[in-house]
Formats: sequence, C-alpha cells, structure tokens
Amino acid sequence: MTYPVELSLTLRPVEQPQVQITVNGNTTSVRLTEKTTFDFKFDIDATCQLTVQLLNQTAQEAVVVEAVNFFGIDDPKFAWAGVYEPEYPEPWATEQRDQGVVLKPQLCPHTYLGWPGKWTLTFTVPVFTWIHRVQNLGWIYG
Repeated sequence: MTYPVELSLTLRPVEQPQVQITVNGNTTSVRLTEKTTFDFKFDIDATCQLTVQLLNQTAQEAVVVEAVNFFGIDDPKFAWAGVYEPEYPEPWATEQRDQGVVLKPQLCPHTYLGWPGKWTLTFTVPVFTWIHRVQNLGWIYG
C-alpha cells in the first residue's frame, strides 16, 4: 500500500552555498542565495529519507535547515529529528584528535550545516503516525 506525502523543506543560506536535496529518489542541486522553501508531493510505501548535502563549501558558507513540514503541519521537532554527518576539514580534524577531542561522526539534533556533509531526516509512512511519535503524543490506539 502506498501513502501520500506532502513535504516542505525550508533552507536558509549563509553566504551562497551549493546544496543537493534528495527525497524519494529525486535529486535537486541548487546554489542558495536566499531563504528558500522546496515543496515535494509523492506516494511511497516504505521508510523515506530526505537529505540535504552541503557541497563544495568555502570557509564562510553554511546552510541551516529552518523548517520541515508535512501536509502543512510545522513543528521544529521535525527538523531537529535529522542527523548531520559532517566531513570535518583537515588539518583541523587531526589537530583536534591529537588533543584528545572526539569528533562525533553524527550530530543530532543539529540543523546548522557548517562543514561539507549530509543531513538526513528519516521518516516512516503513514506520515501522521511518524508525526505522532516525534511530537511524543502518547500511545496510538488502532
């Protein structure tokens, strides 16, 4: 059985980063120059991932996942449910490790992508059941 998904993603750039957005097997690459909302509508029968990847980043470029909403339902918890996997820059990463700092391979909750890397939001369908869990609304009776 497939379920409909209506998803909106709002990204805010710092400088003009190049990002790649992938959802339901479709990829869009864009250079962000202003706060932008991307809308997606599709049907799916399984777990889905929304990814935002910061590409070719210069020193000052970053992207912020401002909001994720489903069917017009907006909650900051949706964006905070994503996992960021940064690609730490060298030689900084080695210097940190040499000082005993443990650099986490995944950062969660995290919505500020300041290093190249990928932010991934994994959600299940039907989306309203996933929303219920993320918002911690209690048991679902069926």
